[in-house]
Amino acid sequence: MNAFWQDLRYGARILLKAPSYTLIAALAIALGIGAVTTIFSAADATMLRPFSFPNQNRLVMLFERKPEAGITRAKVSPGNVIALGEQSRTLQEVVVIRNRDYTLTGEGPPERYTSYGVSAGFFDALGAQPQLGRTFRRGEDEEGSAQVVVLRHAFWQTRFGGDPKVVGKQIMLDDKPFEVIGVMPKDFEFPYGGGEMWTPFVIEPRMKQDHGNHYLLAMALLKPGATIAQANEELGAISGRIQRQFPDQETGHIAYVEGVNEYFTRGVRVAMPALIGAAIFVLLIACSNVANLLLARAATRRKEMAVRLAMGATRRRVMRQLLTESVMLATFGGALGCLMAAWGVEALFKVIPEGMAKYIPGMNRAGLSYAALFFTAAVSILTGVLFGLAPAWQAAKTNLNETLKEGGDKSAPGKNGRSLLRNGLVVSQLAIATVLVIGAGVFVRSFIEILRADLGIKPDQVVTMSLTLPRDKYPEEQRRREFFRQLIQRIEALPGVTAVGGVDMAPMIGGHNWSVFQIVGQPAFEKGEESRTEVRVATPGYFAAIGTELRKGRLFNARDDAQAPHVVLVNEAFAARYLKGSDAVGRQLRFGDAKAAPSEIIGVVASVMNEDMDGMEEPGVYFPFAQIPALRTLVIRAPGVHTRIAPAVREILAALDPRLPLSEVKAMEQIVYERRSPKEVMMWALGAFAVMALLMAALGTYAVMAYAVARRTREIGVRMALGALPSDILKLVLRRGLSLALLGIGLGLAGAFAMTRALGGVLYKITVTDPLTFISVSLALALVASLACYLPARRAMKVDPMVALRCE
Repeated sequence: MNAFWQDLRYGARILLKAPSYTLIAALAIALGIGAVTTIFSAADATMLRPFSFPNQNRLVMLFERKPEAGITRAKVSPGNVIALGEQSRTLQEVVVIRNRDYTLTGEGPPERYTSYGVSAGFFDALGAQPQLGRTFRRGEDEEGSAQVVVLRHAFWQTRFGGDPKVVGKQIMLDDKPFEVIGVMPKDFEFPYGGGEMWTPFVIEPRMKQDHGNHYLLAMALLKPGATIAQANEELGAISGRIQRQFPDQETGHIAYVEGVNEYFTRGVRVAMPALIGAAIFVLLIACSNVANLLLARAATRRKEMAVRLAMGATRRRVMRQLLTESVMLATFGGALGCLMAAWGVEALFKVIPEGMAKYIPGMNRAGLSYAALFFTAAVSILTGVLFGLAPAWQAAKTNLNETLKEGGDKSAPGKNGRSLLRNGLVVSQLAIATVLVIGAGVFVRSFIEILRADLGIKPDQVVTMSLTLPRDKYPEEQRRREFFRQLIQRIEALPGVTAVGGVDMAPMIGGHNWSVFQIVGQPAFEKGEESRTEVRVATPGYFAAIGTELRKGRLFNARDDAQAPHVVLVNEAFAARYLKGSDAVGRQLRFGDAKAAPSEIIGVVASVMNEDMDGMEEPGVYFPFAQIPALRTLVIRAPGVHTRIAPAVREILAALDPRLPLSEVKAMEQIVYERRSPKEVMMWALGAFAVMALLMAALGTYAVMAYAVARRTREIGVRMALGALPSDILKLVLRRGLSLALLGIGLGLAGAFAMTRALGGVLYKITVTDPLTFISVSLALALVASLACYLPARRAMKVDPMVALRCE
């Protein structure tokens, strides 16, 4: 122990004697460790431990697939939920989750809030406990039970002022009394998407026989010891029995499960591996840089090491001393890196807009956790050993006789192990930097293509707002038609409004309705193999309001009412996939039941970018609102006043029905920005790492070349004394430096071909081997390396032969 403290004291003195060297090395380490810790903290919060409830590792999502129809992740029918829960021996609890919106009245203006209808065992399956009150009891999700509600913590704080007496209070949801029975803790956010409360979801007796309509999101808790593989094997067998029992309803769906963490973090898992790899690359370059610094410093301390060995120190003791100094240096750098990571995590998550952050699990708990701090400490020590091992090993191999001679060790660099190691480190730095900069370049090019892409809409000057008519208050279709007709007519009369429309699901916000269909005149699909398409409902003015262009035919008009023949619009994706080679206008489609009346295609409209911003939407059709009166979103185009029009719309709405709330008021440009923000964050993160890698690689190249010139001062002096011209010296130094640079860039290009394939899933209209990026980045790196080599070469040209040879 005394020897250990002696090593620490001596190491501290050595580091303090060279403050510039210590600071430069510590900053390089801090950049590497800061980058890795930032990304690890983000991954820990959003991917490794996204939820706060205890049972997350045993929870699974329950889906159904139908490979022959291209369905890989369908929701579950109510009858199947009941059957799977009753027959499974690997699932302990099967619960359902259903999005449900409520209008809260009674205290303040009416407001529409997103909520979740869940089975009574929902919170028990999660293992989640309330902060106040209780959660649901068994039987509270059965028909005829008392209506109860559990509140989200943030909703309790904002709407009820954090009143602890809210438990037991009656609140009015859709004009029905609900008893508040509990409030969840602050860190409980499940499912993700902004729900403010949970109410029991009742599976009515008639629904238990419904095996054909797949619309419920289901979740289950694995029994202790059961695995996902065992559950999937069992669910496949149960699905077969259900198909044989209900052949007219259940047509080939096979139930399966996947982990809750994997399902809810699937978006993060696409981007995070690339960011983790980029951060590790930065750390490796930092280690390489510091190792080169230590090698150079070890060369100046060779006589010191030789004296210590000559006086009886063992080579193992010398290695331990140098490794102790390396670890101390890394610890100092790690502390700085931890500060950088604290800022980096905050910056990384602050740039994600709130409207998108609510869909990312773990965002509310992002920060430097104890796990992140432990990770930083471990990485710091490992880094110290990693970059200190080579210099320590070289120092321990010191030749006493050669080193203790008066002019000892004047061998030319490049001809001994130390120089080869330094050169290898430079090559590795440049190779890693090449991989990282090309990866960032490909992603930047992809993001530019997204910015330039035709979204299928014109989001500028457009505002959207949500409005839902309660079915119990507006049960008749004609009454709903008349309400929206008056509302849209009055909004159109507002100053500055140029177009108003309505749609059941606004584009680029997620959420899908699907329907099977048959093209009239073509052979009927086999049962269970029907094609399906996304369906939307829109008013005639919607397409002008949102800016979706007509490609062929005509749009909806006032004549497409409830008494008119059924008509639909299809998007370009539908026409290309299902009607390729023929004119879509005039063709007829039959939806759902084979006996249903056909609908005529009257036009083709542009496809819209999907919500993940990685391609255009799936094939889809639009029904006219007059024939299917179901709207949830108003779309208003009002140049110059779109951000200020909501109060006027609320006044109009209050005049028509004062108990109807207007919610989710948001500019369409903001929606587009929110959907694009994850890719933008990834682009900036990769770009920052690429810049750090490039700078450190350039500095590493410069440092090695400068050191080589300093070591070869005598040789250069001899060459110049014998008649070598300054241009000859320039070529000599540049040739050596550029050969290392070109070797590193060449190896990096090979690595980049492999690395960019990992980004293939998040690129838009850019190939993983984009020639422009590969060529431009290679040339830029070669230019940077040339500059890093030129500066030491220029110094070599100015060597005075008399000064260089004076010691001889």
